[in-house]
Amino acid sequence: MNSIQYLLSIETRGIKLGIQRTREIMDACENPQIGLPSIQVAGTNGKGSVCAMLSNIFKSAGYKTGLFTSPHLVTVNERIRINGLPISNEEIDLFIQTYKTDIEKTEVTFFETITAMALWYFNKENVDICILETGLGGRLDSVSICEPIATVITPISLDHLEILGETLPEIAFEKAGIIKRGVICISAQQDSSATKVLIKEANKKGSPIYFINGENSLECAVNIPGEFQRENAQLAVLTLDHLNNFDIPKTAVLNGLQTVQWFGRNQLIQKNPLVIFDVAHNIESMRSFLKYYNSLNVSEDSVLIIALQERKQIQALSCIFQITFKYIICTETTGHHPMPADVLKKNFDNSSYIKTIQNPEKAIQYGLKKLTSHGGMAIIGSHYLGPAVSKIFKIYFDRC
Repeated sequence: MNSIQYLLSIETRGIKLGIQRTREIMDACENPQIGLPSIQVAGTNGKGSVCAMLSNIFKSAGYKTGLFTSPHLVTVNERIRINGLPISNEEIDLFIQTYKTDIEKTEVTFFETITAMALWYFNKENVDICILETGLGGRLDSVSICEPIATVITPISLDHLEILGETLPEIAFEKAGIIKRGVICISAQQDSSATKVLIKEANKKGSPIYFINGENSLECAVNIPGEFQRENAQLAVLTLDHLNNFDIPKTAVLNGLQTVQWFGRNQLIQKNPLVIFDVAHNIESMRSFLKYYNSLNVSEDSVLIIALQERKQIQALSCIFQITFKYIICTETTGHHPMPADVLKKNFDNSSYIKTIQNPEKAIQYGLKKLTSHGGMAIIGSHYLGPAVSKIFKIYFDRC
């Protein structure tokens, strides 16, 4: 079993919230997070995009920049990058060989192990700044072991209800857990109930908190399509405006936003016929995706390939999906608690052509046969559709 296979094997340990195991593995790694300049990002939607924008802006300004995100689309390496390049298999081997005994002793989860590896790697490579995406929630997430110079909270909505709580205030409280005493926090515009929680928690910790005003004040286009990505860019820019320890010229901000890549977010896979890949997997992100897709004015019949993880909700948007797409193909990913394709199909009525194909590669291939030269296909619902998209269209997600 090689190092990557070993990493994937400990996914069976599941999700275990709490910081104690992370503290133990970080102690074993000699606490690489201490003194490591970082920005921690949490929220429900847009975390990865904001992280990618911040990373690319710092890179454009000449800083050696680490980026830690999750989940990956095809390879574990994608989660840990420096200046856009993923960690090598050799570095993963070195980490596992050095700390495997500690990983077993502490019984850390897959995500806790990957977090420790990222911080170890960034420290080892002496990065100037690292951008860290929170995995789940914030208060009890392993990334919160860090000592950031700023925290960022993207739009909060209902997701992971079985873990984070069933109301926006409950979820906002978990996200607010990334706010550190005396450390500035930058937030997207939020529902009023979430805003109250964030302000209360920031005040408790003596942390200044600023919210974007929602005005479209950007002076350039953002390379990731979608209206909501401009809001993500505003969040990134406001964060930079409040940092004192880095010299980020305006040209770096503009170049960073104009050249940023973030895969699986309204990603154009091919132009003719049109194929779009998006990992939207909750109501708000799917609503944003539908708004973007409909703005493309696809002139002929559209095809939807969709897979979701269990417990995800879609019924509130099923009618809009059926208006937008003539053909709906329900599929499922392997592992990671997928929703069975036949269960997913029950969210739709019989007014559209709806078919279940369990294998996502076969589902995409079937959808391509239905696609006309001026039609469009959307592949959405899960990061874990990445391997099928990569294999069929021969594209890779390992460089950004």
